[in-house]
Amino acid sequence: MHHLSGIYIKEDKPTVIEEKSYYTFKMVYPQKDRDYYVEDKEEYKKWVNILSRAVGFFDLNLKYEIGPKLGNGKFGLVKLATNKKTGLRLAAKFMSKKEMSNVDLELVRTEIEILKVCQHPNIIRIYDVFENMDSFYICKYLCL
Repeated sequence: MHHLSGIYIKEDKPTVIEEKSYYTFKMVYPQKDRDYYVEDKEEYKKWVNILSRAVGFFDLNLKYEIGPKLGNGKFGLVKLATNKKTGLRLAAKFMSKKEMSNVDLELVRTEIEILKVCQHPNIIRIYDVFENMDSFYICKYLCL
């Protein structure tokens, strides 16, 4: 059993072990990586897709049309994001992990977990969260 919080999935190039080729992906944890090998390409794609969805690792640009800058924050900026399917307009907060200390990373993850469960009329609700090796992307409802 593996804990999936705070990790992401990284597709890797095929690996040859004892003259047999395997499709390879990594589960990247904050302190380590774990390699996984799959013989069948379709099975490999299925594993990567399911695990990526489970950890919330998606390509933001596949789901949202990114618009103009709305403002700046401590670790990045906020842009307009429009859901390609529904047309819903959101504020997407782009935060670079490179500028964050380990304490900052944990604070952002804690903020995300709190916002996921928080429902109060005076607090902006979170709509979607994405994370990869370099960045956090938090999509929130717009205040009008």
